[in-house]
Amino acid sequence: MTDDLWLIERDARLMGSLRAALPEESRIRIIETDALGFDFGSDLSPYIVVSNLPYNISVPLYLKLLGGDFPPVFMVLMFQREVAKRLVAKKGDPDYGHLSVVTTLLARISKKMDLQPGAFSPAPKVQSSVVTVLPARTPEEGTWAAIALSRKLFCYRRKSLSRAFRIACPETGKTAGEIFPRADSAFLARKIDDLGPDDFLNLAIQSKDHLPLFFDRMHSEGKELLKT
Repeated sequence: MTDDLWLIERDARLMGSLRAALPEESRIRIIETDALGFDFGSDLSPYIVVSNLPYNISVPLYLKLLGGDFPPVFMVLMFQREVAKRLVAKKGDPDYGHLSVVTTLLARISKKMDLQPGAFSPAPKVQSSVVTVLPARTPEEGTWAAIALSRKLFCYRRKSLSRAFRIACPETGKTAGEIFPRADSAFLARKIDDLGPDDFLNLAIQSKDHLPLFFDRMHSEGKELLKT
């Protein structure tokens, strides 16, 4: 089996020099398109993504890759340093948030290096970080609902779980204690900032048992969040 190299570039100004440096042959394809609209994994062949992500679309493109029906088997990606810190953050870190939860539930991530602006020409105004990402082959049950729940609740990250749920999900007509009956009063009083990825996953699974329609909606919303 041969390995093909697909190069995706949107900027027409770069296409001439790219084609001159890498003449197309049977194993090299140069594709002039927007990566956000490209159908990664459409042929169901395993693939690896190596990219200096355009910083203005880095997060939606990363989520598209991670949440697709056929994600890459491995990724080496460069982000603006502040974004990379959010992706690798753990509970208790100042940069911990929804993106941290999504990444932990769907992949294993590791920061490899930081790059100063002088490493580039022309030099950008920001620092950069390179990370490696190993997407999960089969996400655990409840993962997509947990992602949607995390997105809703992190809008109220300084509030308790009980109060944040009441504000974020009023359509249920239920309290957090009714939908998450295995959560005791101390857990319901915890700030959203203090909930780890496994906590969101456990909450999602509890909601499936006690309000399946809510779980199904969260599952659908979680999938859609990563596609847009």
